[in-house]
Amino acid sequence: MHNFHLQYPSFSPEYKIGFENQLLFIGSCFSNNIGQLAKDHGFNTISNPFGTLFHPEPIKASLQNAIRNSKEVCFVDTTDFVSDWDSAHSLQSISKELHRELILNKRKEVRAALSGESWLFITLGTSIGYRHKSTNKIVANCHKQQAAMFKKEYSSPIELFMEWSPFIKELLEWNPQLKVVFTVSPVRHKRDGLIENNRSKARLFVLIEMLLNAFPVTYYPSFEIIHDSLRDYRFFNEDLVHPNKQSISEIWKHFLKAYTTENDQGLANKIFKLHASRTHRNINENKIELEKLEAWRERQKKEIDALLASRAKRP
Repeated sequence: MHNFHLQYPSFSPEYKIGFENQLLFIGSCFSNNIGQLAKDHGFNTISNPFGTLFHPEPIKASLQNAIRNSKEVCFVDTTDFVSDWDSAHSLQSISKELHRELILNKRKEVRAALSGESWLFITLGTSIGYRHKSTNKIVANCHKQQAAMFKKEYSSPIELFMEWSPFIKELLEWNPQLKVVFTVSPVRHKRDGLIENNRSKARLFVLIEMLLNAFPVTYYPSFEIIHDSLRDYRFFNEDLVHPNKQSISEIWKHFLKAYTTENDQGLANKIFKLHASRTHRNINENKIELEKLEAWRERQKKEIDALLASRAKRP
């Protein structure tokens, strides 16, 4: 019998995720996808609180500002709206006061999420960054400012390691219980060109290997599942660079099986089924059918609440 695709990478993490743990996903849009599925399956999840971030430096800055409880916000100088250089374009406010409040609340949320027995999933997207000349920092987003304000850079693994190494040390000293997991986004940055994209990803892999050798952090093989095991454009959107719903679903099934117990997998799928039934639009307005559906939802919710309560009492 012939195999028509490579098997998923052998992967067996040392620790398991439970419903009592807090999960924080940060980084590329891949973090949005997996983070949303984790939330829909009942896990305590925060996903990309500062918007979609691609380069390691803005990701590090956002996390570091949070755990240090920093009050400093580096505003973008624009008259249309207020944003900041460490956040994505999606975070905007109508005044500096409101934007400062928004960012400080996000940092507070992240700080709380990373306290205790929490998990931090960091998805790196590219090692190609844009340095703002005035502030001398690699920005999360150029916020549609003039290109002359930035210098395009190709961050080397050594440079990135020199930045990330003291931060990982600080992070794990701040919370020794924190589990840190790195992954590389399977999304191709086509705008940079396929050759540059591959070189960019390669630098990220070298950085992560260096961090794995230096610290008790781990790696999740989402990139390998998409590009080596699935390896077919039918698993991508029409733009041919973003994984589609089917491939994200495959990653999630692999992720859930790897990181949770069999009992928790069953409960997570029950929660997702309940979530899907609540978000599904009722096309059939038959009163009897709707009453049956509501009764089923109520039974499911009581069962799920009881199971979650029993897990919360575990030592």
